[in-house]
Amino acid sequence: MWSRDKAKKPRGSGRRARLLPIFGLCLALTLFCAGCGYTLASDSPSVLGVGTKTLKIKGVDYPTLQPWLPNSIRSILRDEVGARYLAQWVDSGPADFEIQINVTSFTNRTWISSEVDTTQLFAATMTLEALLYSGTDNKEIWRSGAISYSEYEAQIDEKTASASIIRQIIRRLCDKMRNTF
Repeated sequence: MWSRDKAKKPRGSGRRARLLPIFGLCLALTLFCAGCGYTLASDSPSVLGVGTKTLKIKGVDYPTLQPWLPNSIRSILRDEVGARYLAQWVDSGPADFEIQINVTSFTNRTWISSEVDTTQLFAATMTLEALLYSGTDNKEIWRSGAISYSEYEAQIDEKTASASIIRQIIRRLCDKMRNTF
């Protein structure tokens, strides 16, 4: 007769046995892709090179009446370039590259209001274009093309909604700078 004690398997051994081939297949696929030259987008070089060059803002042109807009764009762009290691940021003096930001449109409107005229929903839209220039001869190196982003923000103030849309559009700009294909 057989005993129950002999028939017991260690707990979880069946699951491990089923997952081992899947793990091996994933490992082999990863090694194959790495051998073919595939990398993560964050590891690929940008239009600025490998991150050792310097960058500064040439200017921010904007057609709006918000005086805080250029400073917000500069600050968010500086933070995003630094976080992605696209370049070394400099505020003044000579730089390897200079970037010009042209905001072609920016709207931030109240979409829905309550009975006491407080905003319940903001609709914000921004379109911009970036031009990258060589710092030595002021020659245009790269143009982003029009980048647009729209967003609805619920029950917040206008400045917070604007900062959110600026952050998202600058992220898209940095993505375009990284994707050189």
